[in-house]
Amino acid sequence: MSLNDLVEAYALDPTPEGLHDLQAGIMAAPRYDPLLSVSRAVVPLLRAGKHREIVDLIRSWMPGALLSPSAHGYLAKALTELGDAEAGRIEAKFSRLALDSIAASGDGSEEEPCSVLRIEDEYDILRASSQRPTAQRQVSDERGQFDVHTLEDGGEVWFRLLWLAPSAAAQEDEAGDAPEN
Repeated sequence: MSLNDLVEAYALDPTPEGLHDLQAGIMAAPRYDPLLSVSRAVVPLLRAGKHREIVDLIRSWMPGALLSPSAHGYLAKALTELGDAEAGRIEAKFSRLALDSIAASGDGSEEEPCSVLRIEDEYDILRASSQRPTAQRQVSDERGQFDVHTLEDGGEVWFRLLWLAPSAAAQEDEAGDAPEN
């Protein structure tokens, strides 16, 4: 299935399986970068009113920046400023879909962390939910790697770093090697 097909399938029926397949497709994309900082690159252009440059830059990161709430949000704003309101609305919907996909992947607890494709996605979801982190640490366990944000109220939000997650095949191999009780 092509990445476009995966996007369409997930947008029409946002199931956990569809999200998993889409995330895997994005991580396999040639321009995927989990360390991409959309805001760092785009905010100076936004302040300068360089909307065409914003559109060109974000599109140059695709398909690797798919499901980035920031990328789609900035693209929506730039396209709208350039007079393409319809394309702006579509990108705004993709930004919302990206946020919803992160929120749907877990509740942010240690037991059910939210899954992210990029570090910046963590901050997008925290900002969207009006949560302010005061500290961040990384945790590793048999389930993978996690960023854990401590919030102003003392609570925590856990994020699974998908690009560092153990592969399903490796987990199945380990399960197959485990002694039976």
